[in-house]
Amino acid sequence: MIRQNEIEEIIRLIHNGFDINLLAFELDIPIEQLESYEEQLKLRKFVKESLKNGNIQLAIEKLNDFIYSTDNNIVERVMLLKLKAYANRTNIAEEDLQKIELAKKEIGFSRDIDKILNELQVQIPRRKSSNIRKKTKQKPLVKQETETETIIEDESDEEEIATPDYEEVINRYKREIEKNPDKSLNKRNLLAFAYFRAGRIDEARDELLSIIEQTGNYTAYRQLIHLEKTEGNFDDAKLWAYDVLDKFPDSIDIREQLISIAREERNSQEIIRLLREIIDINPENEKNKKRLKKIKSVKER
Repeated sequence: MIRQNEIEEIIRLIHNGFDINLLAFELDIPIEQLESYEEQLKLRKFVKESLKNGNIQLAIEKLNDFIYSTDNNIVERVMLLKLKAYANRTNIAEEDLQKIELAKKEIGFSRDIDKILNELQVQIPRRKSSNIRKKTKQKPLVKQETETETIIEDESDEEEIATPDYEEVINRYKREIEKNPDKSLNKRNLLAFAYFRAGRIDEARDELLSIIEQTGNYTAYRQLIHLEKTEGNFDDAKLWAYDVLDKFPDSIDIREQLISIAREERNSQEIIRLLREIIDINPENEKNKKRLKKIKSVKER
């Protein structure tokens, strides 16, 4: 069972642009589970947008629904408390904060939730009553405030993170690999992907080639094919794809990668051939039959 700390790390990776299909293989997690984490990330971003467009009540309802339907909700519980306090112009009750801390201890959750929200650029401002402002501000106000008027303090100052800090990710994975080299295969794949996203293509390629040479890892092959295709090295990508098909002859994913290259090369005949192979491997998938029928009809025009 995946722990909440690990789930948050996966959500962070998705937020930073990691492809969930690659993560599914690298972390050996069903794609459906990763899609649920992707939806969880979308919910958090919806809360952020709700503060801008005034859909706060809808965001509260969505958070309530999510918390009711899942156990992995410690961050959402904090978001709900913050959002309700913001909407009601109150402070979060100390009792509720203690419940959160107790829940964190029970599940072994060590992450700073405020830091998680800041990384996702989801900052829910705190409201202070005008009475508090009057006590702290000595200069007279031009406009007389009433008991019901409030001000909003936004601790984030609406700072936006322009790009993910992949260098920090790279250094972190290096440290983790060094600490536990015998169980570092997944981390090495993630390190290679971080190199790739940081634009350090040669280092990404070298890491993947090293993994393949040492372990023959399927995921490393997939990443290397993806890297070469993205870099426009179609011939190299295809050579690696055919190499891995010798080792994993029933791989649908590798054939899908070859189809994506064939599309770039506008080679419809190759797409048809690959789709037929995929259908032979998995004849029960009607979607692929429809894909084949569609590409054949386009080719015949």
